[in-house]
Amino acid sequence: MEHVWPLLALGFSFCGALIVGFNHWANLDGGRLVVLRTAGVIPLALAAAILLPWPSALSFYGVAACMGVLIAFSDVLLFNAASKHGGRLASLYIPIKMLMGFVIWALLDPSSLQGLLVEPWRGVLVMTGFVLCTGALFGMRRQDASWVAIVAVIPVAALLAIGDVVAKMSLNSTAVTIPEVIGSAAAFLTVTTTVGSVTSLVMSKSWRGFARPSRREMILSAGFGALLVASLSLFLVTLALAPNPGYVGAITMLSTLWLAIHGYYYHGERTSIWGGLALLAGAVLVAVGAA
Repeated sequence: MEHVWPLLALGFSFCGALIVGFNHWANLDGGRLVVLRTAGVIPLALAAAILLPWPSALSFYGVAACMGVLIAFSDVLLFNAASKHGGRLASLYIPIKMLMGFVIWALLDPSSLQGLLVEPWRGVLVMTGFVLCTGALFGMRRQDASWVAIVAVIPVAALLAIGDVVAKMSLNSTAVTIPEVIGSAAAFLTVTTTVGSVTSLVMSKSWRGFARPSRREMILSAGFGALLVASLSLFLVTLALAPNPGYVGAITMLSTLWLAIHGYYYHGERTSIWGGLALLAGAVLVAVGAA
């Protein structure tokens, strides 16, 4: 079962594109969406708690709560950087996070590199794939890739890379069977999302004068919350099964390609076709070399 993680990562790349593009279609207030999405998170969380085994260790939930706060801070940093340097800057942290996640996990678990060392051709494929993915994404967003912009998103990439590593460690330490992995992923995500929403609400002080939501706003926010739970649970399961979080990052980076294709056909946006092909080739090389 652990060898299916490349397919799961590919599936999440489509989910990631849906998550990013959701509010472009729904056009809801971002701050209110972060809070109201819990209307979709809580029902799915309760269903998962009934149908799947959740971890019993309190330390698991403590780590998840800390991660919720960390992710809320990383969101603030990302929003501030995007506000200063441009909205498309958000994509630049992705390859940095991928490389940081790979290095951090390799240092914590050197045995995860054993397959690459025993069969060097696999290591060559993975490294080539990383280079292609990173170069492709920067090539697709050439006008955004200034040193100032890159430095601005490095803290975001570092926080989220640490988040992936911590999530993988927590899931691997509490889950053995596939149902346990899925249940642990749902539990971890429920806590991080809830704590992150509360933290974001307090930090922004948007709870003051929080107006009653309209029916449309409530339905769409709940739908987004349900999409978020299902998608990120899939991502966490993929993290738990993959040998290294960096491998997952390379494949899920394809969400940028799917968004670029959608933007080209539906909004007339221009992007580099060679960058898209390089990104796809890089993801395939990482999957083949690491699987």
